[in-house]
Amino acid sequence: MFYTLAGAATATGLTRTTILRAIKDGEIAGTKDQLGEWQIEPAELHRIYPPVARRNAGGDAAQRYAAPDVEALGAEIEALLRRAGDRLRRQLADVRRDDATGDDQAHAPHLQPQLERAIEKSDA
Repeated sequence: MFYTLAGAATATGLTRTTILRAIKDGEIAGTKDQLGEWQIEPAELHRIYPPVARRNAGGDAAQRYAAPDVEALGAEIEALLRRAGDRLRRQLADVRRDDATGDDQAHAPHLQPQLERAIEKSDA
């Protein structure tokens, strides 16, 4: 599993801007996925930036990894899926428009059924 910029920021207590700057400066490695979202391996991130620490109930200084914020991750996944669905809807509208105008050069008409299935899956 990879962190997004938001997830990496939450895990380290830093801002997304700080994480992105570290990627661009070559301090940590990150790659973009097919949707253009940054993906950062946790081991790579925590090599430079320690995870958010919590004190245990006894009050000693032992650090533990912060538990993932499931609600934040769920919201992030939902937002990613929503953006992907929006992109697919725009692409399908382009294909339909080009089909209606007879412009076969811009988009392959045979992709319309695939786009429609992808949109149905993203709405599920």
